[in-house]
Amino acid sequence: MENGYNDFMNTHKKKLKPVHGILLFVLVMVSYYTIIAWMQMRFGMFGLAMTELYLLLLSVGITVLAGGDFAEVFPVKKPSWSKIFGTLLLWAGAYALVLPATMVIAWLFPEQMFGTSSALNDIIASVPLLVSVFITAVMPAVCEEAMHRGVILHSLKSLKREWVIVLIMGILFGLFHGSVWRFVPTALLGGALSWLMLRTENMVYPALFHFANNFLPTLLSFGQTNSDTAASAEYLMEAGIPVAALGIYVAVGCAAPFALYTAGYLIRREKGRKVPYFPKEHQTFWIVFLTVCSVVPAMIGGILFLYGVFFDDSLWQMIRQSPIENFSVFLTNFL
Repeated sequence: MENGYNDFMNTHKKKLKPVHGILLFVLVMVSYYTIIAWMQMRFGMFGLAMTELYLLLLSVGITVLAGGDFAEVFPVKKPSWSKIFGTLLLWAGAYALVLPATMVIAWLFPEQMFGTSSALNDIIASVPLLVSVFITAVMPAVCEEAMHRGVILHSLKSLKREWVIVLIMGILFGLFHGSVWRFVPTALLGGALSWLMLRTENMVYPALFHFANNFLPTLLSFGQTNSDTAASAEYLMEAGIPVAALGIYVAVGCAAPFALYTAGYLIRREKGRKVPYFPKEHQTFWIVFLTVCSVVPAMIGGILFLYGVFFDDSLWQMIRQSPIENFSVFLTNFL
């Protein structure tokens, strides 16, 4: 009798449609300029925690109202070590790709980038470290992923084409963070998270990726006083980023190609199946392609660094002004 009831319930579960994901996203974005803005202004970090719970509540509510299957919308399975390492490597590779993009934007628009980052760091550092880690790293890994890689991504699966879903999810994730200056970096991360979810069908992995992505800057923001951070950010807003520093971050991009490829290999690999690292029929192509993609940012970054050291005075001015605090702002905001 119990099995019959369960079979009956399963047959009456509905697939979420794109309209459900769009409705959730629109509702959240409208909320940002009303209830969410009020909560964060009124309660600071605890308002941010309330925001995450609000996102989770909306995601669960949409799923219930649409008659969705929780096991399909929010799939949670036992993770494998191979995919865990692949997820962390995917995050590292994606971040190595995001860093140059972020720094180029910060070089072009220093006032907008550092102004936003300084205000955010003050909020993060307003509570004890463990509380901050829980609110800024653990809660988004659960609540925001339930919204994006849960409801919204599941609602788009009827589109069939994986690259279209990844593209749309990246754009939505960039818009979700509400900053035109950080749209490209967050969209790239959103695309990587969505690809990971599509390949694994397990929310544990994107949650781990999201946690790692938020944990490092939260950790680095501590140990700095608000006055030092504000002064350094103000200096960088006025003087901009030295070309040599830009070159260092562009050169970091050389780590992305092989890291992303290896991550994909680990994530695709299944237990008990031997899969070659490079497909035999395309081995030469992949070796050459990945090598070129690694060498190009290293060369560009090296040229920018040498130019900055020998022909740009802004690096030496920044070092003379306040070396520790200014470079700590780089680390906190862009690592």
